[in-house]
Amino acid sequence: MPSATDPLRFLQISDTHINPDTDYNKDYAQYTPLLGAQALVREIQHLPYQPDFILHTGDVAYDPDPNVYQTVNEVFASIETPIYYLAGNHDDAQALQRDVLGRTETDIQDYLYYDFMMKGVQVICLDSNGPHDPEKPSGTVTQEQLDWLDEICNSEATHPLVIAVHHNPLSAYVPWLDTWMRLENGEALHEILKPAQSRICGVFYGHIHQNIQQNRDNIFYVSSGSSWCQFTSYPDSSNDRLIYNQHTLPSFNMVTITDTTSSIIRHSFTVNLE
Repeated sequence: MPSATDPLRFLQISDTHINPDTDYNKDYAQYTPLLGAQALVREIQHLPYQPDFILHTGDVAYDPDPNVYQTVNEVFASIETPIYYLAGNHDDAQALQRDVLGRTETDIQDYLYYDFMMKGVQVICLDSNGPHDPEKPSGTVTQEQLDWLDEICNSEATHPLVIAVHHNPLSAYVPWLDTWMRLENGEALHEILKPAQSRICGVFYGHIHQNIQQNRDNIFYVSSGSSWCQFTSYPDSSNDRLIYNQHTLPSFNMVTITDTTSSIIRHSFTVNLE
């Protein structure tokens, strides 16, 4: 079990959208995804402490292109800390498992979900790319995963839990986030988590390229910024589409978990454009 003298420390990174093409970019972004990911790696390497692991909450690649994951490996090769990946809506889950996680063909799942233990904390990684409205970048967590999670949350175990998912689960009262981007069965996911609320140290997600914190039924949900481009959200009914934010720096979350506290610090960094 983590404690004040021996806490669990991990980094949450997200939405790197890596593309091997050094010229690939979007007109709303100030620099390429590759530059952002490389800057992220440099920032992690210069941290004055060693995290226990890194949690990448999805959109590792720019699009579901199986050929991109060799570049992903090259970008993160210099990081010695273990990295645990989620599949985002821009990822190819099978290629991610084969080319980054090193799974054999017989071990590759249709959906990338798994768990691991670290310092007595069970980290549960879900795949939210289940069947959903094809006209939206929304998602679902499959029933198979929900049943697996339900068994964990209703068990008699007492160890802490960390939950990770790519899509935003709860309503943020922002129209484009709630009707366009959100996990379509986010309410079902939350209901399954409620019996374990006293054990859950946090639900960590990506997808929305910005930092939002929510507390519902004493379950803390927290998103991470992107290493590439950031979005802005306002609780305004007239704001029915995303706004690109060219003023907020890229960031990641530094998470510390003890036996009494979950502490999340947003760490911003700059990207050298020269």
